[in-house]
Amino acid sequence: MVPSGDELLQRADMLAKHGRSVEAITLLEQQLVLGNARAGAVLAAWYLAGKLVKRDLGRCREVLGRACALGAHELEPAYIALLANGAGGSGRRWQDALERLAERGKSGAGARVERTLLGKMAIDQCGDPVSQLESNQLYSMPTIEEFPAFMTEEECRYLCEVVQPILTPATVGDPRTGKNVLDPVRKARTAAFPFIAESPFIHAINRRIASATRTTYEQGEPLQVISYGVGDEFKLHSDAIANCGNQRKLTFLVWLKADFTGGETEFPRLGLSLRGKPGDGIAFTNTDASGQPDPMAWHAGLPVTGGHKLMLSKWIRTHPIDLD
Repeated sequence: MVPSGDELLQRADMLAKHGRSVEAITLLEQQLVLGNARAGAVLAAWYLAGKLVKRDLGRCREVLGRACALGAHELEPAYIALLANGAGGSGRRWQDALERLAERGKSGAGARVERTLLGKMAIDQCGDPVSQLESNQLYSMPTIEEFPAFMTEEECRYLCEVVQPILTPATVGDPRTGKNVLDPVRKARTAAFPFIAESPFIHAINRRIASATRTTYEQGEPLQVISYGVGDEFKLHSDAIANCGNQRKLTFLVWLKADFTGGETEFPRLGLSLRGKPGDGIAFTNTDASGQPDPMAWHAGLPVTGGHKLMLSKWIRTHPIDLD
């Protein structure tokens, strides 16, 4: 009896778990050539995770593309994300990403809106901003800059809509274990956009942030959106990480909504309390001149007393983040 496609996928999994990754990959490749899109999905997941086989984001993207061509449309967003951002040194293919997004827009409203928003952005053929955004310095040590109208209200509304189905309880890093845990210091919900889920719209915003902060895209952690309901807050804290070799030197925030009370971003040691209009952004340094955590940069998201607060948040490291 000829094994079914599912049986062959199970066999490939067992081979990989027993250290026979070359045989496992060969088996999945054979199935992919025969038109088994699920084999492509499995192989792409392996190259992405880097547990059963060596991580290879370039191969992941190539396999995703082949699986999408076989009809695995659920993999299309991940494939478009990797085309747009070139994660892991796989090389950016921005225009290809836009073409794929336009194709999805023919049958999906979300992709259609995203493509429209991208068309309104002042970006070049690679998705980079065509000019440096203006800013105002609010404080010098630590440096705090404001960026009026960093995002349009239309961009803010779209991002608020996108995150609603994917918000989860917020966590903080446990300095003892290095793991993310629930903690009363941070009462909120968050949605993150790692590179595999970074749509062209999110990627363009990330490149705008890199330009505004005079850093590179590769230094940025995944963009997050933080949701605060009534009573939610982020108590006084530092965004810097103790004893970190690649420090979070900068934080970038954007206000996405206006219909809330309370919830100011406060720097109590500076006597500074901030709240912007939808689309306004701020950037502030978390470290001093020597690269050590700056105690003056400690800040808090004060409790929300009414309505619903949504903030874009992004941490930027001193050096590029290694995705390989």
